[in-house]
Amino acid sequence: MRLFRSDERGAMAFFMIFIFLLMIMFGGIAVDVMRFETRRVAMQQTMDRAALAAASLTQTRTPTAIANDWFAKAGLDSADLKMVDFSDPTVSAEVDAGRRRVTITSKVRSENFFLTIFSNNEYLEGPTNSQATQGVANVEVILALDITGSMSSPASSSSSKKKITALRESAIDFITIVKEDDTQDTVSIGVVPYASQVNLPANLRARFNATRISSWNGVANAGVPALNCIEVPTSTFPSTGLSTTLTMPLAAIADFTAVTTSTNYLANTGFPVVTVFGKSLCGHSPDTSGTTIDESLDTTRNQVMLPTKTTALLTDKIGKLVEGGNTSIAFGMRWATALLDESARPIYTALGDATVQGRPADNVWDPNSGEESTRKIIVLMTDGDHVANNYIYDTYKTGLSPVYRGADGRFAIRFWSASTIALNKGARPTCAGTKEYFVPHLKPNSDTTCNSTTSAGRVAWVATPTWTGSGVVTQLDWSEVWRYMRVDYLVRQLYMRSNVTGATNSGTISNIFRGTYLAAGTLDSLLQQNCTAAKAAGIEVYGIAFGSTVTANGQTQIRNCSSEPKETYYYMAGDNTGLTAAFHKIAEDISELRLTQ
Repeated sequence: MRLFRSDERGAMAFFMIFIFLLMIMFGGIAVDVMRFETRRVAMQQTMDRAALAAASLTQTRTPTAIANDWFAKAGLDSADLKMVDFSDPTVSAEVDAGRRRVTITSKVRSENFFLTIFSNNEYLEGPTNSQATQGVANVEVILALDITGSMSSPASSSSSKKKITALRESAIDFITIVKEDDTQDTVSIGVVPYASQVNLPANLRARFNATRISSWNGVANAGVPALNCIEVPTSTFPSTGLSTTLTMPLAAIADFTAVTTSTNYLANTGFPVVTVFGKSLCGHSPDTSGTTIDESLDTTRNQVMLPTKTTALLTDKIGKLVEGGNTSIAFGMRWATALLDESARPIYTALGDATVQGRPADNVWDPNSGEESTRKIIVLMTDGDHVANNYIYDTYKTGLSPVYRGADGRFAIRFWSASTIALNKGARPTCAGTKEYFVPHLKPNSDTTCNSTTSAGRVAWVATPTWTGSGVVTQLDWSEVWRYMRVDYLVRQLYMRSNVTGATNSGTISNIFRGTYLAAGTLDSLLQQNCTAAKAAGIEVYGIAFGSTVTANGQTQIRNCSSEPKETYYYMAGDNTGLTAAFHKIAEDISELRLTQ
């Protein structure tokens, strides 16, 4: 016994036996869990496929029949699956003409091989469930569409079709697809065309506390017909709602009025009467150049259209859009969010048609919640990048000006010591004598200085703002000055030709009346602020960058504005085909067949 006790051979045998038993135990547990999880995953995958099939709007059979058929074909009830029990699925469905939601629940039970050795657990069991939905729930959409001058260029290198034409066609296709699927009439769509600014209908402008409203035909605060562009304060961009009590000035119409001018500003005989070509751009633009549109054009074509559910109204609106002006994506987005925010409900109540009463819905909706709520969607499209624009300072937007207009369409300007405009206090040239009114079309070509009382230019200075053939002469409000002329025309014809002291540099004089409204970098920042606010409020933002004119920065701005994931919400459309495809995909996403649980 003493020898056996001191013999150390075989001392590890007991330890090895113990480890072996542990290995069998844990290995056995792994086998049982693996068997159960394999069967559970098979069940879940089958249920997901069955739910998707049963929820499809194209199905004519009942959801229960479709689900049972999927389970039978998957062989989950096969007798070959020993020691595994798949309970019969419970199928519930919500079905109407425009939406199907199918929910399937079941259980998986797998009998254990090894766990019973170590415990009383004879089986592992777990519930499985799946839910799929297709159809159009309550949806509110705003199309923020770029209608700038670059939209007149070809949609692709191989096509003569203009980009604005491609936009009209693609947007109309989008509306048609969405509304054809909207058999329950739950989708409303609005349109916010934008260039340098956003043109509001007069009744919508009246809902806001707009200031500096233009005179028209001598009537103060009448407003320019069909042209209402509010300069929204930059402080509002970090939010979606836009207060109707906030004081906001209108843009002066000089920013989008184009007039004829002569390359020879000193011409006498046949000096041109100023002729307005167009006021359709409604936005800030350079005051010496820019696209013009014939005045006879219906300027309501590019106005904002409040959301409606009526397809014909929407397609008619899109079909009439025309191009012109510079690019301010931030303002298109700003008005889209303002009109989709819950705070706009009183506007819909007052101005919306019968189809949108009670909208917009409350903000914030989780697309994965499965709850019956309202999706809010903005489709933001551009073919360019932000461009800095000039604007008329508030001081010169309204109020009596020193400019007079005759019935013949010609002008005079007054220079007197009591003027509140520094330049109009300036000393008149010698030839003017005591006469205060300068009539530019009377000044001959030969008189470039008017520095003596014998100067031929003295006839351009008169004691009253009248001239032969003037007819009734009207002192213009500043807003009406800009109705008839650009800053460039005012400076060169009425100031520089007068030879008053200080009227020697056109740039210096122009800077009295206008300045840079917002730099391109500032507009980029404002856009991203507003996009962030929109997404935080539950608004889904689809972004489309269209055509070769979109710069790298323009693409970045649209991409960053878009919701996540980018592959779903951002599209780079290189040509008209790509634009159509982008709008089609977005339309399909709105009524997408998807798993919601």
